[in-house]
Amino acid sequence: MSINTAKTVINTLSVLKDSSNTIPAAIIEGFCTSGRTYRSYKRGGELEAKERFREEATSGVFWLFGVNWFNKIGDVIGKKLFKLEKLGVDVGKDALRDPFANIDSSIKTKTAIFKFAKILSSVALATGLLGIVVPKVNHAITERTMKKRKEQTQGSKQTYSLDKYISSSKNNPQELSFKGSEGLLNFVMTASHNLENNRTCRLISTDSGMILGRMVNSRHAAERFEYGFRDLCSIFFYNFSTGLTIFALSKLLRKTDIHPKAIEKVCEFLKDKNLSGDEILSTLNKYDEDVFNKIKFQDNGTIKLKNLIDNLRELGVSSQALEQKAKEMSELQPLLRGESVLSSAQVKDVLSQSISSDPKFLKDTINSVTDGRALNPEKFISAKECQKIRESLDGFIKEIATKAGSTKIDAEYLKNNKIMKKALNASAAFQIAGMGVSIFGLAILIPKLQIYLSQKLYGKKSFEEIAQGDKKTKNDGKVPS
Repeated sequence: MSINTAKTVINTLSVLKDSSNTIPAAIIEGFCTSGRTYRSYKRGGELEAKERFREEATSGVFWLFGVNWFNKIGDVIGKKLFKLEKLGVDVGKDALRDPFANIDSSIKTKTAIFKFAKILSSVALATGLLGIVVPKVNHAITERTMKKRKEQTQGSKQTYSLDKYISSSKNNPQELSFKGSEGLLNFVMTASHNLENNRTCRLISTDSGMILGRMVNSRHAAERFEYGFRDLCSIFFYNFSTGLTIFALSKLLRKTDIHPKAIEKVCEFLKDKNLSGDEILSTLNKYDEDVFNKIKFQDNGTIKLKNLIDNLRELGVSSQALEQKAKEMSELQPLLRGESVLSSAQVKDVLSQSISSDPKFLKDTINSVTDGRALNPEKFISAKECQKIRESLDGFIKEIATKAGSTKIDAEYLKNNKIMKKALNASAAFQIAGMGVSIFGLAILIPKLQIYLSQKLYGKKSFEEIAQGDKKTKNDGKVPS
């Protein structure tokens, strides 16, 4: 695999694996729209296919990008109108990172509340469009088309008003409407961060209102069931099935689920070490447990650097090299309220002779995988996510070392055995398989099941019967041609 090809694969896979990026969901949504439109055409012909395409395409745009768009508008308002200059600082926090703690206390509460109000407003606006406006307009277009067809067969020249249709729904009793403690501030900050930075939380937050709005505005009981069944089941395939498939495949095939950028970093790191696989395995995941068990951690599982060094000196195991390693390990994250802090897992690495416990290697790799967020004092990435990356490095190194055995692992060995190429190919295959499962569920399985179950519960109905609604179908008893 050439360098340029490898870079292209790494960059592409990195985008697909990024939990904050909407591109993977957009790709899945494209296939989903095609599959659902085709299934609609099979049942209701051109009329239903057009309505489904309008619904899926329009909803997809607002569902994927609406919250971000409205959120950016909110940032402009906050900076221009309220002079809040720190809206770009993440408000998430844990035992190792708290970017928001570094801003001026005089504007902290005001900024946190504005960010929370801004993201809630963004979600509400996107949800309102998805659950109320889009369905009403879409139904109106379909009804207008049906009415024109009926007029053509009857020779009638009556006109239809879209405004009248939309305004008439105001009297519908089912119309959907939206009606400084430390603990509350923490809740506000956590919720704001997740809604702003986590794709899954952002999409699920809009899903809830969208599903309710679609069901409330359904024209027929069968349609209400189909919306509820389809959209609730879709949450799993949009947000979780890809990751679960990758996890299952990695366990089944005993392959480490590792980020493509980490694959590259591991290969670069190992090529100059000239250690055999057996030498690497002899120290991998091993540390001085006796010393570790005597370290006095805080209740949250962390320890300040100065306290760790004091502990090591008290235990009589300190050295200049060990203290320097502890200092470098504490630099895997920005200062926390002006102090260097380490997690218990990082202390294990300080006390380890493992090749993978090199602080410079870990710092470079984790920062690369997180696109610089790990070392950015204004951005938050959880200690749990960083530790997951850390553990994947051990898993991948173990795979390489186990296969190598007594053979020296150097640049030639890595090249001849195509270590990076095989790892990237496996990562790509897992990602494609995961997205394939999501696409199958959304574009094929769910549409088939929703129509099948709808017909079992409500009888076999044409799309035009459903589009007329419960009352019209009951009173007219006829389906317009």
